[in-house]
Amino acid sequence: MTKFDELRERFPNLIPLQELRANVSIIELALQYGYEPQRQKGKSRPVLENVQYNDKIIIKNPQDAAQQVYQRAGDFTDSGTVIDFIRNRLTTVFSTFNRPTEHEFKNVISVLYDYLRVDPSLVARNRQTAVTLSDDKPKQAFAKEIFDIRPLEAGNYLTSRQIAPQTISSPEFVNKVVAQISYFDPEKGQSESFMTVKEHPERNYVTFSNVAFPYYNGLSTEVTGLELRNENVKLHAAGSDRYSSVFISNPPQKPAQFFILESGIDVLSHKQLRTIQGDDQFNAVYFSTGGQLTAQQVNTITRYIASFDKAPDWKINLAFDNDSKGHLFDLQFIQQLSATKFPLTSTVAGINRIGYLLPEQDASRSIREALLDRIETYNKSVQAQFSPEADPLAKKELNGQLITLGYNQGQIVLNIPEAVGPLSAVSKTLLELTQLDQRIQISKSFTKDYNLELTREITLGKKFGFVIKDETGMELLNGNSIAKMARSFQQFKNQAETEGFTGSFGLYQRTEFGFLTSLAELTLEQGKSVKSIQNPALDGLVQAEKKLASQHLKSGGVAEPTPTQKTAVKP
Repeated sequence: MTKFDELRERFPNLIPLQELRANVSIIELALQYGYEPQRQKGKSRPVLENVQYNDKIIIKNPQDAAQQVYQRAGDFTDSGTVIDFIRNRLTTVFSTFNRPTEHEFKNVISVLYDYLRVDPSLVARNRQTAVTLSDDKPKQAFAKEIFDIRPLEAGNYLTSRQIAPQTISSPEFVNKVVAQISYFDPEKGQSESFMTVKEHPERNYVTFSNVAFPYYNGLSTEVTGLELRNENVKLHAAGSDRYSSVFISNPPQKPAQFFILESGIDVLSHKQLRTIQGDDQFNAVYFSTGGQLTAQQVNTITRYIASFDKAPDWKINLAFDNDSKGHLFDLQFIQQLSATKFPLTSTVAGINRIGYLLPEQDASRSIREALLDRIETYNKSVQAQFSPEADPLAKKELNGQLITLGYNQGQIVLNIPEAVGPLSAVSKTLLELTQLDQRIQISKSFTKDYNLELTREITLGKKFGFVIKDETGMELLNGNSIAKMARSFQQFKNQAETEGFTGSFGLYQRTEFGFLTSLAELTLEQGKSVKSIQNPALDGLVQAEKKLASQHLKSGGVAEPTPTQKTAVKP
């Protein structure tokens, strides 16, 4: 007798929804329809992947089908119960049950009924696999006391990531970045907990130091997790609350800026780059989401922001990585905050696409129509970049950039490719149409992330000792001869005056960890100088270089000094 027959005996007319949920586990259903377990990903929250549809899901409450929920990896909007799991996949995994003429819920029930009719031996096999996937032990609660936490030592891992000691000791991060010590017992050949180490201090342990970023959930002052980093470590400590907790820096009295990034190292890199570019104000709060973004983390961040006494013109800066995942996080954050003005509902989409149902209410009509107009304009601009006679590869690339529209029960479905261009276009449009752009802006690094940008800046500093930059931080000229750079700076000034230029630029010496020392700065309005500053050290550097060049010429050497031969000016 199948499970369906059993339930029909108990409920001859209609099987209650709660009974269906209690008898059909998401894990079992996924296994039946082509999902493979990813055993290396963990047991407290099993991970399954359907390669055909590029769909990876994470299961919460794996032991209790009635309370079981899922989330698609990297997309918190695709989450919920077994009903949501099926509904969001009616055009992909469960397409054989999708009858456009039938009500969506009836199609969902058809999937559940079908699984309940499966041969009991197959159900038993799926159930046994589900049991082996999930750990029946309760999830370990986070306890800071079981970790050896110490002040961050000098010469730590962050130095290899180009993070300067003065960045770590800045007001934003005092006591916010620490060390976590791990222990290895060579006699036993295994790692030992800090509690065991305290009980057996006589043993000889090999120690490893990790950089740790404490996480908080915004509901108390207690630490709720640790983000751990080292050369070979990129994880969260056991028991950490990854789903609602975030790293948060020390807040100033009245924050004017809120920066949201993917990792603690990105947070420190962003702060250091601001300092390098001349902005060393203590006016910002930094958040890290630990390489992911969940709806609960968005709630935690917005709860923190709401709690602060802020500057009148405060801004939220979405500074996630400059890749498709980072742009997806932008869209998910914006979608959640714009829900009161324009509620988008997550739905199933094609492979490598994000789907949203557009709201039908009259109150949303003006924004909906404007959004559709903007999407049409975006698609035309993309199509204009491709020839009508494009080869198959180019056509595939074109399709991977176009935003398409579909319909579900008469409701418009937005299908957005998981690519930087279309995700960015929708995010910026939503910000403008909902007027959230008055408070929220998208900030991206020039490279994939801010640590890579910082590394690039420091690498340039090792190659070129001096740089001329404008007020936006754009490099106008790099060089190693201060005399030549000073002449070039004067030429920039003359050209700017002739062309009636309005703006600023400066001549800087690069120092350790990418920091810049200003040697000369100039601000003009319509070609007229309104502010001119010259560091007295500039003349000294020029004279020292000329003297060194003269000595080299007399000895038959090379006239132009190398970066290591120049005298550094202390910041």
